[in-house]
Amino acid sequence: MLDIAPRLVFRAIVPAACLVLLVGFVISGVIFYRGKPFDVKAAIISDLESPDDNPYGYGAAAAGTAASATLLAPAVIVFLRHLRTDRPTLALAGAAVFAVGLGAAIGIGILAPYTRGYTPVHVQLAYAAFIGICGGTWLHLLAARAASALITIQGGVLLFLVYLYVGPEFFNNDRLLTSLAFWEWVLCIDCGAALWALAKVVAARDNRREGAGHR
Repeated sequence: MLDIAPRLVFRAIVPAACLVLLVGFVISGVIFYRGKPFDVKAAIISDLESPDDNPYGYGAAAAGTAASATLLAPAVIVFLRHLRTDRPTLALAGAAVFAVGLGAAIGIGILAPYTRGYTPVHVQLAYAAFIGICGGTWLHLLAARAASALITIQGGVLLFLVYLYVGPEFFNNDRLLTSLAFWEWVLCIDCGAALWALAKVVAARDNRREGAGHR
């Protein structure tokens, strides 16, 4: 198996995955808003990836989603390999949950051409993607003994996602701060930032171990 250094995940893989996702949605958004006034509340990820709502631009968003999740797959392996020695249960649980999230994101991208409206399958995959990626990151932060602030923030995000899934209807597009689009993008930013922070923590641990081994 190719041995990928944690610093490569931190410096290249996570930033590249985020960039691919962003570029896909920017291209999709430009096409989506062509000929209509710009409204942030309308930038719902599901609509940007919908062949009904965005027939000429959904492909870019769908491809970006699937490609971004695929790029992150090696990161899961790196996290598992470097964290399982100290805390194997948390590392394995994090990898499993993370894999579910990435698989759901890839499924969303692949199934986009066949998705019509907010189907139950699409909604479940969307929640699985967010909860899986956020949950896997949180478990790996615990396994890496990351800073308490990082663990607490990511744990709060995960609890918020669970509340959205099991609680009463939260979203109301009359206002930006209660709109679905706003919270989808906040969650995407959190996923990227938390993954970058996790990769940095794991890379720092790896550097310390290398330094100790050379003494």
